[in-house]
Amino acid sequence: MKPVIGKILKRVVSLVFILALASQLALSQDRLVTGRVLDTHGMPVANATVSTFWRANGSSRKPDGTTFDLNDKAQLHEYWGRHGQMESDQATRTNEDGSFAVSLNWRERALFAMDRDRTYGGIVEVSDATSDPLVVQLTRLVTVTGEFRTSIASKSINWSHAYVELPPNEKNPLATNRLVSCGSFDRHFEVRLPPGTYHLDAYGVSDPIALVTDLRVHPAPKFTVRSTDTKLDIGILDLTSSPPGLDSLKGESIMKSRWQDYTKHYGELAPQWHSVDGRGIDHKKNLMGLRGKWVLLDFWGMSCKPCLGHGIPKMMEFYERNSKSKARFEIVGVCIDFSGEIDQMSKLDKALSSVETHVWKGKKIPFPVVLDNTFNTWERYGIPGLGTMVLIDPNGRIVKGDESTLQAILDRLDHH
Repeated sequence: MKPVIGKILKRVVSLVFILALASQLALSQDRLVTGRVLDTHGMPVANATVSTFWRANGSSRKPDGTTFDLNDKAQLHEYWGRHGQMESDQATRTNEDGSFAVSLNWRERALFAMDRDRTYGGIVEVSDATSDPLVVQLTRLVTVTGEFRTSIASKSINWSHAYVELPPNEKNPLATNRLVSCGSFDRHFEVRLPPGTYHLDAYGVSDPIALVTDLRVHPAPKFTVRSTDTKLDIGILDLTSSPPGLDSLKGESIMKSRWQDYTKHYGELAPQWHSVDGRGIDHKKNLMGLRGKWVLLDFWGMSCKPCLGHGIPKMMEFYERNSKSKARFEIVGVCIDFSGEIDQMSKLDKALSSVETHVWKGKKIPFPVVLDNTFNTWERYGIPGLGTMVLIDPNGRIVKGDESTLQAILDRLDHH
């Protein structure tokens, strides 16, 4: 069981770190939200817990306040085994008058409040149009349970993990929809929710040694909790084969000696990208069609919310600001969707529609875009993740730098 331990928790911790890092990109957009938590009679609820995200496996710390030793099998199973125990490690408690104040980052969409006994709870969504103070009205919580199985004869479920999510909001397309998580070694989940409609994003691991997320419930089921429910069992859900994720694709690439790290190839010719479609450029000519110009490759994808929320708008502004220097440089947005689902620009346009309307305020990407629906371009450059920028000189060679480096080059050239 030990190989499972470090990797599972390392991925969970990594996800938390990535989300925290993404929120740091928009500290100026953090918002202090105030409100009150009221009971079913409209009276203030003191010592209620208000959070954007809950863990349905109890506290991540032991009762004595110390951390779990996740290399110890018994403690690991205790960490994931307390199904239905709702706790949050990043929470705010209400005052005697039910009031609270909490800082939300740019992606946090909703607040989920519960009373001290976790018997009553309520959810309120927050948007730029929401005025303070908010009111979170509590109602009786419903215990929601379910089981997982897999119909794949060659596999069994070693560990499963379920996220309860709010349905997507088209007007807030970059928000995180996740409310509650529940992990299990027993193919089971149990959470407590107020009435409402939710989605369940669930996945599993079959091989405790390789520990690849190779099972997933697809499509994510939708379920409704009604005020008349005392308990809701959504039944047995089938975990089917999951498409290869980033970890497995990178592992295979390294094993087959295809993985290249662009930071180790400064001064060398940049690899050719792989593309299935493009706009604003003859994507089949690749980088050869851009010789004589400085080129900034901006790697992004629909799965990269910081790219959509901050990276691309920043590049839009850069492109417009340096419009007089267009003969000297080009930005190419390399959109990667290695799931293979987005294989035409028309599909990308459809996926971007709500982002363009509600995030980019009607603007479209002004610079060329090439689309890769495989992992080929990612591995050829060996980028650490989406949001990476690679600078290429007029001779087609990789140089160290990003948009600030390119800005300094353009300023210097324009002054000559």
